Amino acid sequence: MKGGFRLTEGVCAKVNDKLISAYCETENGFDALLSAELIEPFVTKAIELLDEPAFFFLELPKNADEEDIENYDIYYLDNCTLPVIRAIMKRYGELLVQDGLSRFGFGAHDSGVEIYLQSYQQVSIYYPEKTKAADIFEEIGAAKTDKLVTLWDDFSQEDPGISVRVELNGESVFDIPENLKSAGMYLYQE
Repeated sequence: MKGGFRLTEGVCAKVNDKLISAYCETENGFDALLSAELIEPFVTKAIELLDEPAFFFLELPKNADEEDIENYDIYYLDNCTLPVIRAIMKRYGELLVQDGLSRFGFGAHDSGVEIYLQSYQQVSIYYPEKTKAADIFEEIGAAKTDKLVTLWDDFSQEDPGISVRVELNGESVFDIPENLKSAGMYLYQE
């Protein structure tokens, strides 16, 4: 990839030559590490694999100002049509992709398809028809690999990665649940 591996605005970490946009096959789909500029195009293509009704989920740290990988609130917006899913990405896609603290994704209950964007630019897609999912990674320029190298591989006590909250146009991901509340977004309660 020309220009090397790029981090999203909300991720601060050491980038070395081993980091490339790549994907590897798992038992149920694929795991990937994607450079910042490839994440939104991947999601835009991958959501077309969903059937209806679909859902959107957003995982937010309980503390809005610090990274805490264990204490997240999970919000869901169920029974979405594909136009609604596309509208969520159009409205919030850049914010969701650039933010370092949140994790998010889309899925479909009936087929079990799920697209999950995790911390430090890792992506998982669970999809029974692996060829279609692999085609998306190929289309955006991600390399197929047997062993995925991630940002986590270089983290240490002395040099940990840092995720931070991002604001775009005066909004953060922490505004999304309230903004979508009238559409039915709710906090998951165990």
